[in-house]
Amino acid sequence: MDKKGVVRNWAITGIFWILAIGTLSVAQGVFVPIISAFILALTLSPLRRALGGLGVPPGLAAAILMIGLLIILSILFYFLSEGVQKYLSDAPTFARQVRQELSGLFGTIEPVLEAGNQIEAMTQQAGTQSVTISEPGFVKVMTHATPAVVSQIVVALTLSFFLLASGDMFYEKLVQVMPTLKDKRRALDAARTIESQLSVYFFTISTINAILGLVIGLTMWALGMPNPLLFGLGAFLLNYIPYIGSIAGIAVTLVSGLVVFDGVIAGILPAFLYWVINTLEGQFLTPILVGRRLKLNAVVIFISFALWAWVWSFMGMLLSTPLLIAAKVVSDNVQGLESFGKFLADRDDLSGSDSRLLKFVFRQKRKPLAED
Repeated sequence: MDKKGVVRNWAITGIFWILAIGTLSVAQGVFVPIISAFILALTLSPLRRALGGLGVPPGLAAAILMIGLLIILSILFYFLSEGVQKYLSDAPTFARQVRQELSGLFGTIEPVLEAGNQIEAMTQQAGTQSVTISEPGFVKVMTHATPAVVSQIVVALTLSFFLLASGDMFYEKLVQVMPTLKDKRRALDAARTIESQLSVYFFTISTINAILGLVIGLTMWALGMPNPLLFGLGAFLLNYIPYIGSIAGIAVTLVSGLVVFDGVIAGILPAFLYWVINTLEGQFLTPILVGRRLKLNAVVIFISFALWAWVWSFMGMLLSTPLLIAAKVVSDNVQGLESFGKFLADRDDLSGSDSRLLKFVFRQKRKPLAED
């Protein structure tokens, strides 16, 4: 193929991905609940299959699993809403205290703020007209967004129920549509591997997050922080969101500690301990229990998180890692995509020839510097 043909293929591929990402972003109200339903169904399929081994029909097993999931979500929502409602009722007082504490810590920026206010006053006196666009308040935004979110949750849970209740129909369809025996076996292996890895990932992460939430809740209780249950539940839920979740938890704990306790040291201590616990979990516990199973590239995980967060906002943050797991398994099992799967994987041991090539290239790069 000539250079023009190569350029044309790359251009077509680039246009395809731009259109695909644009479509996913515009139609997120359709794609998010459907993809969430498939991921949830694949995650719960091993439990449904285990109940089937005990003689429970797929429809009844799906009902048991979905009712159990709804009970867990209802309990979490009850305790979270109670704590959040208390904070919202004290929001004006809390905000004033936060501003006082931050102004005490960063008092050096007050002259800059005062200068900005003086400049603004001078421009108004000079007759400059300013147009102010009032943004809707948090409560109003949440009120308008709640029906859409609730409808997506209902669609996702309903579709998950039907997928679970259908048993292994998805695998039967895969066998029927694949042309050759080799393709049938490869498709089944890929589907079962995705199911297995997603189940292991979610159940392992949920266990780790539960331990993290328990430890942080007990730590906040020992330090005398108000409503330690809310901090524990918050840490449990926020840890499902890579990177941003832990930062948000530490920031909220820092602000709360500065308001509750007198003195900078005592105010920073809860956030510091939150950071220590979260770091120990992220650097030791999670890599041991999850990293060895998934073997994903840390840089690719962050890129996937940033991409899906941009496309689907909050739900993209939650779905970024499961989608990356599915992409890795599909790439490993589809002919022609093995190189892409290799790129998504974590660092592997190089072959002897590749290792010698790297050493030779880097040695050649260093020679001119050494001669100078």
